Amino acid sequence: MEIRFAETVPSAGGAAFDEILIAGGMATFFLALVGWVLIRERRNKPTVVGRVADWAGDLAGVPRWVALPVAVGLVSILSAGFGVWWDVPIHMQQGRDEGPLANPSHYFIFLGILGFTNAGLLSMALAKDPLPRHALRLAPGWRVPLGACIITGAGLMALVGFPADDLWHRLFGQDVTEWGATHVMMIGGAVTFVLGVPVLLAEAAQVSAPLTRGYLGRLLATGAMALCGIPFAFLMEFDLGVPQFPAATQFLIFAFLAAWILVASRLWMGPGGALLVSGLYLGIHAFLWISVDLIPDVLVARFLLLVPSAVIVELVALALQPKRRDQPLLFALLSGLLIGSLGMYAEWLWSKEFMPLPQPFNAEQLPLLLSISTISGVGGSLLALWLVARIKLIGSKTAHTGPVPYRGFGLAGMLVFVVLMAIFAVPRTGDTFEATIDYEGVSTGDDPCDVTSLEPCLKTVTVTFDGSDQADDAVWFYALSWQGNPKKGAGDDVPRDPEADVPGLVRSALLPTGEPGQYRSEHPLPLYGPWKTLLRLHRAPSQMVAFPLYAPDDPAVTAATGRAVIVEDGARVETILEKKFLQRETRDDVPSWLFDAGYTLVIIAWLGLLLFYGWCYNRAAYGSRKEREDV
Repeated sequence: MEIRFAETVPSAGGAAFDEILIAGGMATFFLALVGWVLIRERRNKPTVVGRVADWAGDLAGVPRWVALPVAVGLVSILSAGFGVWWDVPIHMQQGRDEGPLANPSHYFIFLGILGFTNAGLLSMALAKDPLPRHALRLAPGWRVPLGACIITGAGLMALVGFPADDLWHRLFGQDVTEWGATHVMMIGGAVTFVLGVPVLLAEAAQVSAPLTRGYLGRLLATGAMALCGIPFAFLMEFDLGVPQFPAATQFLIFAFLAAWILVASRLWMGPGGALLVSGLYLGIHAFLWISVDLIPDVLVARFLLLVPSAVIVELVALALQPKRRDQPLLFALLSGLLIGSLGMYAEWLWSKEFMPLPQPFNAEQLPLLLSISTISGVGGSLLALWLVARIKLIGSKTAHTGPVPYRGFGLAGMLVFVVLMAIFAVPRTGDTFEATIDYEGVSTGDDPCDVTSLEPCLKTVTVTFDGSDQADDAVWFYALSWQGNPKKGAGDDVPRDPEADVPGLVRSALLPTGEPGQYRSEHPLPLYGPWKTLLRLHRAPSQMVAFPLYAPDDPAVTAATGRAVIVEDGARVETILEKKFLQRETRDDVPSWLFDAGYTLVIIAWLGLLLFYGWCYNRAAYGSRKEREDV
């Protein structure tokens, strides 16, 4: 039986050649423009860009290699952020793109990445005295600030992610998740761009830039640390209510980032620093909320507060007064512990009222998740100590000659995070469960549903576990129907999410009926056309399985998972690893060693870039070994 779901089926592989040429042409144009500026500036020949940089530097009270590049970078990262906040829900509601350039959100992402990549290159091109004492020598007569090197490295990682993503799709099929290997290259490059901004500002302070002093300098530092909150973008699938990774990942990522950013803010900026940063975090999310909400029928991401953790940090600082008593280590560790426990408990309470999918549904699993987030919070606080110590040394007008402060703390903090992710972030199958599926209460359409038609056909689903109730202590158990609103052929009667009121997505609670091990969907679920419908079961710590109910045949998908799934009334079904259903476009005819090689290359690239970031921070703080020996 052929099940049609659109007039045309988007490719499940790479982009068309003409779209590759267009994207390549755009990148070449912008990089060539910056290259021209670089050559002219290095030859001491005037450029319009250089004049604008001088004007911006005089106006802002910072060097030319800070003012214009940071401005370009900030506009670019907001553009990329808006694009991502628009792009991810589009894929949840509509499925695959007809092509990279057919999705308007991709233009904001691509141009944003080009923008902040060029911001780093611009800072290098505009680098002229006064320069920080440990500026990196790239060529005779050409020294560049280390903050520019960090921004450029992040931009190149994100930019390389675009062609790598196309190659990945050609080799392995599309991975419809924010956390795909090459997606992490693009998003990760964007979110780590912000690591270069505090370094640039500290290097400006070192050369006595007026704006970096006093109250204005404090506000500028606040903005820099608030930008470090952009890595929360990795939690977007949770914010949209369709996470594809265990709930523990939300707890440990949020706690790590909150402890890192807020502890660092308080140590760097003093009283009120953590609260100011949390306020700007809310402001950035409000901007993204309002911007995406202006687009009709697009799911808007919610967000956790961060404010409870900021209050905790300020209270701990008030009690310990870490700067006066010279006990930042105790302050950081205690703050990390409390952020991971009390702070995350407050976020859980907030999620029950505001988030589309509270984590977890079952409060019995909360102690385990809070234990994980507490350890992660300590890791974030260790990274904060390492980072702030170097930022202060970079901003100092005198070279550091004493012992290296908090040596190894940054690495220890990152190791805590990586180990926790390795243990808890990988979805696992666990035991296989069986259940009986019953349908009733057809709201529209035929009975049984005509799956070859695009006419709406929705049913209330009842699931009865065989044997014991496997959902009794679940982290979550709910029904999901998604990707039901393709651009063509859907008509005007596409079902809408009961809570968010957007087409192409339906999330429904599974409520106990009173019978042992039996649950019924609160809302009817679509079982026709382009929809993919499943019952999602997540048990602690990382078991994520599903009962697939319906999916159409997808001729663009060569894997067996691309064939039609139709569970009939009264059928007995067993659980599968839900990733196989949610990411059904992934090819299954590729040798496992090729998958391993692809992931290994991405991991090596990221390890190299993170080590480069650490080297840049250390070099900017206390110079090369030769420079230290010459002091």
